[in-house]
Amino acid sequence: MVRVNSHDPERQEVVTRRTMLLGGGFSVLMAGIAGRLYQLQILDHRKYVDLAQENQFNRRILTPLRGEIIDRFGNVLASNRKNFRLLFIPEQARDVDAALDKISQIVPINQDKRARIMREIRRRGTFTPIQIEDNLSWREFSKLNFELPHLAGILPDVGETRDYPFSEASAFVIGYVGAVTESDLDAEENDADRVLLRQPGFKIGRDGLERTYEKELRGAAGEMSVKVNAHGRVIEEIRNNAMPPVQGKTLALTIDAELQETATNELKDESAAAVVMDAVTGDILVLASTPAFNPNDFNVGINPTLWKSLNQSPYKPLLNKPISGVYPPGSTFKIISAIAAQQSGVRPNHTAHCTGKVWYGNRFFHCWKRGGHGTLNMKGALKHSCDVYFYEIAKQLEIDILGDVARKFGLGQTYELGISGQQRGVVPDRAWKRNYFAGSPENQPWFQGETLSCIIGQGYVSSTPLQLAVMTARIATGRAVRPRLVRAVGDLVSPTPEAPLIDIDEKYMDVVRAGMNAVTNEGGTAARSRLEDPAWQLAGKTGTSQVYQITAEDRARGLAKPEDLPWERRDHALFVSYMPYENPRYVCSVVIEHGIGGSRAAGPKAREIMRAVAAKNPASRPAIDPRSLVQRPMSTRKKG
Repeated sequence: MVRVNSHDPERQEVVTRRTMLLGGGFSVLMAGIAGRLYQLQILDHRKYVDLAQENQFNRRILTPLRGEIIDRFGNVLASNRKNFRLLFIPEQARDVDAALDKISQIVPINQDKRARIMREIRRRGTFTPIQIEDNLSWREFSKLNFELPHLAGILPDVGETRDYPFSEASAFVIGYVGAVTESDLDAEENDADRVLLRQPGFKIGRDGLERTYEKELRGAAGEMSVKVNAHGRVIEEIRNNAMPPVQGKTLALTIDAELQETATNELKDESAAAVVMDAVTGDILVLASTPAFNPNDFNVGINPTLWKSLNQSPYKPLLNKPISGVYPPGSTFKIISAIAAQQSGVRPNHTAHCTGKVWYGNRFFHCWKRGGHGTLNMKGALKHSCDVYFYEIAKQLEIDILGDVARKFGLGQTYELGISGQQRGVVPDRAWKRNYFAGSPENQPWFQGETLSCIIGQGYVSSTPLQLAVMTARIATGRAVRPRLVRAVGDLVSPTPEAPLIDIDEKYMDVVRAGMNAVTNEGGTAARSRLEDPAWQLAGKTGTSQVYQITAEDRARGLAKPEDLPWERRDHALFVSYMPYENPRYVCSVVIEHGIGGSRAAGPKAREIMRAVAAKNPASRPAIDPRSLVQRPMSTRKKG
């Protein structure tokens, strides 16, 4: 055995050096650890406290209530109701597919819905709540809450959804809301609005006033911090530092909801439109279109079968007929023709003899009454709606004069109502025809025979029911009345549009007014549409616009009358009116698609609508002051 000498100086020096190196390294290591601990606990203390707070507290966006839409007397046309819904936060579920399988045992999730959820997750990210289902029953909602401990990532929620108490009656005025799309997000320039639009179940205006006034109705988002546990589940809401959302502004309309519903019910069996206006202020009291859709169906996600039937129906339930339906005005246009004739020098006592037809050019132009009306003056021609009388005038009438008068009384124009889709219709003149036939010069000249068709509201002439109501209001008052639909946005009240005098001799309009009074009250074409109350004497004008001309072949097949034709080939029925005759306050226009005769189809409908207007007399009551609603609790407002 070899023994090491512990007193060997060289060996002792090696051991000492190693000890010092190890000790030094250990000291450096401990110093580094101590320094790092000092940095983490002292120098960066606030930074990591903030990070820890961020891990402990989440920021929640609080969606605002959408602004209400009310009628002129405060009746609610669009509001909000409770919506039990199911949200899903993907990042809190380890296995999304497994989580959806568990949820589907309570709330069925078919393959289409599952695919939609997965698309939403990819689009919005795993951290954003995804809406799986809304409008849950209380039973479904309760069961979800009971099973909550076993459903990772699930967030039962009570939100708000849009509600339309008057359903179909208000559809074309109010419009509806729908889900947010990628194009909606791309169109948003404001980051805060973009974040709000990404909230689960958030909806924006898709049609009508809901769309036009989207920004005003939307409101402003709030926010609140929530305390979460290690699994991300909310354990506490921190309300003392929350910023509450701001509800959207209230829209106050000129519409009278009760009259709107009355008109809709009166027209419910027809494909039709009705407009009622205050002839003095231009306030639209009724803007009815039938058949209509139920905006509540769109709010909850419309059934594909229902959507298909709405699109394919020949009665066009998605068409806003009062402003988008374009029809030949028929004999209602004769009140414009009578004024244009007087402008051209034709005296009211000018007479013409009607035998039922008149020859012009190379053919006969027929009166609606085959046997003829005999000899009539201008008032009589309006009273009996004689076509031959106006044919005789049209032989010499300049079309540009007729067009100029029509435009002065509101035809061929659109109006700022806040609803898209308005059509201008056509008021023809020489300039219009040159432009219309720009590609075929041979058709550009105006032929006098075309004036014979236009003077009775046929040929190129077309209009909307709204324009016919405006025309009637201007005839009744002699002022350029402009229609109005929105009275106020929030506390900002819109002034009544000015209505200057129309540059037409008053005595010309008096002749037309007398003729319209004779139509209803002196045994004219709308005698059945008169109102019995002398305080509400109704003056009107019937119209029938041809859709299809019966041919010799049709007659050979027994299709000699409009009633014999298929529905879509029958004539349209029109009626315009105002009351009272002596002191006009209200006007009404009614169009019944393929109703055949204005006197038998449109006139009686208008009479019933105007009877309801007379009974209520909206102008006798002050409309609600929108400024009084700014701080008024929703629960105090009238519902339907």
